[in-house]
Amino acid sequence: MMKQFITGVLTVAVLTISSCGSGVKDPATYNNSIITVINGSEKHIEAMNAAMNAADYAKAEQVRTDWGKSLDEDIKKVEDLGDFKGDASFQKAVLDGLNGYKKIVTEDYPKLIELRKSKTPDATTEAALLDNINKAFETMSNGVNKASTEFEGKHKG
Repeated sequence: MMKQFITGVLTVAVLTISSCGSGVKDPATYNNSIITVINGSEKHIEAMNAAMNAADYAKAEQVRTDWGKSLDEDIKKVEDLGDFKGDASFQKAVLDGLNGYKKIVTEDYPKLIELRKSKTPDATTEAALLDNINKAFETMSNGVNKASTEFEGKHKG
C-alpha cells in the first residue's frame, strides 16, 4: 500500500514538473500559437491604413483604441503561453514586437491622427512619426521572423 502511495505521489510530481512552462509541448504547435496571436494585429493595421487614407480620423482613433486593447490581450496570451521547454527566446522576441506595436499605438498614432485632424501641415513631424511607425513594423517583423527561424532550427522534430 505504501509503495503504491509513493508511486502515485512520484507520478503526480513528474506530471506537475513536466507541465511547467508552456502547456504546448510540440514546437510546431507552439510556433503556430504565437504566430496566430501576432497575425491578429494585421486587421488593425489594415483598418488604420484605411481610416487614415480616407481621412476618417474618428474611425482612426477608434481603430487605435481597439488595437491597444487587443494588444494588451495579445501580450497576455503570449505571456500565458510561457516559454517552450525552458527556451523563452521566441516568446521574448514576440513580446518585444507586441510591446513595440503598443508603443506606436499609444504614442505615435495619437500624434499622427491629431496632426492630420488639425489640418495644420507639418511635414517634418509627420515624416518623423511615419518613420517611427514604419521602423516599428519592420523591427517587429524582422525580430519575429529571425526568432521563429532560430526556434524552428533549435526544436526540429
